[in-house]
This record gives sequence, C-alpha cells and structure tokens, in this order.
Amino acid sequence: MRFGIQLFGVLRATRSDPMDILRQLRAAGFSRIEPCLSPDPVPGMERAVWPDGWFRAHADQIRAMGLEIVSAHVFVKDLSAATGWLKDLASAYGIRQFVVKTPRDMSDESLQQAALTYMRAADVLAEAGAALLLHNEYADTAAAVHGKTAYEHLLALCLGKVGAQVDVGRARAAGQDPDALLWRLGPLVKSLHYKSLRREDGARVPDAAGADGDTVACFQFARAMGVAQIVDPDDFGGDPAGEFGQALEVLRRLGQVRDRTVSYLNVLDTVTGQVRTLRRFDRIIEAPNWLNGADRVIFNAEGHIYAYDMGTGAQTPVDTGFCDNCNNDHVLAPDGRSIAVSHAEKQAPWASRVYVLPLTGGTPRLVTENAPSYLHGWSPDGGEFAYCAFREHDGKTQADVYTIPAGGGRERRLTRGGFNDGPEYAPDGRHIWFNSTRTGLMQLWRMDRDGGCQTRMTFSRRNDWFPHVSPDGKKVAWLSYREGDLDAEEHLPNMQVQIWLMNADGSDPHPVVTLFGGQGTMNVNSWAGDSRRLAFVSYELMHR
Repeated sequence: MRFGIQLFGVLRATRSDPMDILRQLRAAGFSRIEPCLSPDPVPGMERAVWPDGWFRAHADQIRAMGLEIVSAHVFVKDLSAATGWLKDLASAYGIRQFVVKTPRDMSDESLQQAALTYMRAADVLAEAGAALLLHNEYADTAAAVHGKTAYEHLLALCLGKVGAQVDVGRARAAGQDPDALLWRLGPLVKSLHYKSLRREDGARVPDAAGADGDTVACFQFARAMGVAQIVDPDDFGGDPAGEFGQALEVLRRLGQVRDRTVSYLNVLDTVTGQVRTLRRFDRIIEAPNWLNGADRVIFNAEGHIYAYDMGTGAQTPVDTGFCDNCNNDHVLAPDGRSIAVSHAEKQAPWASRVYVLPLTGGTPRLVTENAPSYLHGWSPDGGEFAYCAFREHDGKTQADVYTIPAGGGRERRLTRGGFNDGPEYAPDGRHIWFNSTRTGLMQLWRMDRDGGCQTRMTFSRRNDWFPHVSPDGKKVAWLSYREGDLDAEEHLPNMQVQIWLMNADGSDPHPVVTLFGGQGTMNVNSWAGDSRRLAFVSYELMHR
C-alpha cells in the first residue's frame, strides 16, 4: 500500500537540508508527502513550513524524486483571502486536499461562523478538483457541543462540503475511541493521521514488532473507506532517518491483517449485471473455481479446500491429505476429476509448491520441486501447468510466468522484465493470459503458449490483475485496483476494487461490479460453464 508522511515534525526534528530529508524518505519507501505550506515565510518555522516561493522553486524536483504531493497543511491568517492561492496550487501541482486547523473558540456561535468560511473556501477549491479538510485538535475533540464532539458538530455544520482529516493520536489523547470516531464520521473522512505509532504496552512502534489495537482498527477503517493514510511523527529516537522506514514497515505489515472480516460468496450475471449473494461466511473464504456442468464451486478457507453446492448450501471438505495449508491459487483439471493446489508447510508459508490429487480425495503428488510456485492455469489438453514463480536471476528475485508438464519435470520460464503473475490458458490452448508491470502499472497481457508474441491487452490507469477467459473464449474478466491505492506489484485484501469485463480481442473494457475485496476475490478462473455467470467473493469488516 502507499502511505504518506507529514513533514512538519520531520523537518523540525532534523537539521539536514529539506531536499536531503526528502531523498531519505523516498529511499525508505514513502511515495507521498504532506508538506505544510504558507503564502509567506513563517518566522521561526521556515524549515517546517514551506513558503510559496520556496515550494514553487522546488516542486518539480520533488516530484522528479517520485514523491506525490496529494495533500498539504496550510498556514494562513485569512482563509477567505487565501482561497485563490490554494486554487492555483491545486491547478498547478495537482494537490487535491488542503488541510486547516479548527478555530480555538469552541462556542456554538464561533463554530457556525467558521463553518460558513470553510464552506465558501471549499466551493472555490472544488472548481479546481480539490477539497478542504479539517484536522482535529485536542480541544475540539475533547469538547462537547450538542451531545457530540465540537469537531463532529463543526463538520456537520459544513453540510458535507468539508471533509475530515482525523488524527488518531489526538483523538485518543482527548479521550475518544478513534475507531468509533472514524465510523461516526464515515465518508466525511478523507485522510488519516497516525500521530504516534505505539504498541499496547506503550512502546514506540519503530522499536517494536507491531502496532496497538487502535492503530489496527483505524487502519482497517482506512482500507474500507479507501482514504489516504499519513504518518505524522513528532518524536524520534537517535536515528530519525532509520525510523522512517521502520514506521512504514509496520503499516505495510498491517496490509495483510484480516481480523474481523466476513466473506460473501456471490454470482454475477455478466449479461444483466445482477449480483446474487449465495451465502455469508463468518470466516475468510477465497478464490472460487466453478465446477462445469453443476452449480457447485470449489474455494479455499483456513488452509483447506471445500466444495459448495449452490442449490443446497452444503459445503463439503475436499480430502487434500497433507496439503492442509492451501492458498488461493488452485485449479480444476479440464476433465473435472482432479484438483491442483498450491500448498506450503505452515512453518514456511512463503515456500508454496504445486500438488495434484483426485477431487474425490487422495495422496497429493508434488509437481513443482522449486518454491515459491503459485498455480493459475491448467492447459485444456491436461498436459501442462502455468504458474507464477519467484526465482533468483542476475542476483535478485524476480516474479515470472513458468510452465511445467503436469506430470512434473523441468520448468520453463516464459517472461522477463517487470513483475509477472496470474497465467491462465485460453480455452483453445493456443494462448496464455497473464498480468505484468513491465509498462509501469499492472496490466493484462497475452502470449503464445510457448511464450512468443507477448501482447499488451489493457491500457488503463488502474492496476489490473488475474485475467480469466470465459469457457467460450469470447470474454475476459479481471480484478482491478485503483492506481494510487497500492504499488503495482501488490494485490492486497480488504480494498476498494472492481471487476472488469472485455471482449477477448481487448475491445470494450468496462467495470461491472464495485466491491470491497481484493486478494481472495477472484484469484483463479471462476467462470461457469455457460460463459455467462461468474463467481466471486466480497468481504465486510466488522468494526469494533
């Protein structure tokens, strides 16, 4: 996932040149920054609050580093007088969120007057495609007005025109449950600040292994709502630069957290667009394969494989023998008699290998000696597997598409360059579809079965994953993430995503379903035999 960092505390705590600090942040893995801007120099805070002239002189250089400026805190004496300046910044530099503090006076009259000022400014910024956000302070989050916090009351007075940037640390310090505050504000929240990342025992996260419960819960909210997440450090140890990357790594690890997630098994009618939900599961299920000739699907859950009967709702475990840690990369044989799974020992979950066994149960047979290997395709003639594998080449690990005889043997590498994943055979067996980052974003590609004629098939400004060709060969469905939500190589769970559809020649690409999902939604081919219905999994977060 992509995370930002608020620069005020960073620049104030370090004495290096600001551009050197930005280079360190980029090297640590941050791709977004949130500076503090002012139309004029702020005495005593020139390093932490960039004046307009300095920012404009360095903006292109900052963006050339690969740092995106999507939001900025603004220091202005008169917001009404500064709206023209903010609108120009939005137009010239693509800044989409401008954040201001709430007034110090918490009286009802003061808040009403402030709301009018904020709404007028928001209307002007909207003309440039930007938004105005209010950052909560201790006073406005601790004070009560008409039965709610002054912060919530002020946002309500703004009639939905002004958004919220919630600081988790300040909300907690003011006696609020940050998670409850976020869900009360709901869609008004446009970005999130982590003031101090800490564990339950109070230790700072950069020196520890994981975040506290508030941070985890707020992280889940941010994913559910698709809002920006920004680290806002204001205390450091002896190595501020080193702690940047450590804090970022803590948040990245949370990207795989799926606590309090429930699953829904759904069927999409690709002709009418109608979605029918078959069942809710109080656990995580993933990656349905449709059994042709029957209204039954196969999915994985908690390391095991299950068959689900759509008519009766019965779910039956498939006897996979010692393969009891199966992930969401499994494929049915063309004749429907066997299943191939990707399984890893629990003590080495990264070391996934491909195994084959009868669908009725039996002893798994190892196919891929090398690990990790993640299966996605079984050739229509039954003789070959296509899979994503991570292998060492030229001194570094690379993700590529490989094929191997179904009976085992020597694997063959088909792709080079970028991150390559999700290989799947077309029904006629002549082509393999896959997804690749070789042009920047993750896009869909098609190649001959032997790896020749690799051709790009999608040209979107999104990250497109897992192409699934319909049994009649006419349509392709896939999972699509918004461009800025994550890095191109990531396909994380619990994100705002879409299912897209196009003709097999690449024409008429269009979204058909928007959902909360991602990893596990549609990793493997889930078309019904009628080439009309598509099974997929969506998820829901059960917040505290």
